[in-house]
Amino acid sequence: MSIESPTEAVPKADITPEMHLGIRHRRAASLIQDFYPDGMPEDWRHSYLVMMTRVIWVKDRDEDLAEILAAIVDASKPVLTVWVTEDPAQANLWQAAHPEQQLIILTSSTPVWSPRTEGSGCARVALMPGSDQPSQIRGWIEQFVQQAPAGPCALFVDGEPPSVPTLDRLRTLIELMGL
Repeated sequence: MSIESPTEAVPKADITPEMHLGIRHRRAASLIQDFYPDGMPEDWRHSYLVMMTRVIWVKDRDEDLAEILAAIVDASKPVLTVWVTEDPAQANLWQAAHPEQQLIILTSSTPVWSPRTEGSGCARVALMPGSDQPSQIRGWIEQFVQQAPAGPCALFVDGEPPSVPTLDRLRTLIELMGL
């Protein structure tokens, strides 16, 4: 199922976005140090990341694109893929070859929500900065959910370095909020 544009407006009481949680900068050195178990072979990292998160951020020009896409296809649980591209042809070909995979295609015109952006309604993707304030994170989640359309949506921990503690806080809050 590929999603390239927002869906038709539905009264907010009738929608429940399907939230997926992941880390945007999956190849950051700090993430490799803090997220992966000590001694994990490098060639296992893609599978581990796919196993530990519900959404993966990829770009057309990622040097490990083939490996991460293979890990997504081989995953034992559903994983949403957010594919950043200017030309969706490659993403659409991958989707056609793997129709069971959920995919959100991000182009320069696709709305992306963050606490710093105003009025990005109907965004399916949110970028959450690192924070140690659960009440602040909860407020951000509520704001994103309020504007998000029904269907699969992605919450990414953003920032360089990516914050593994923020990922854990987001996971806990999403579970407590029933999302």
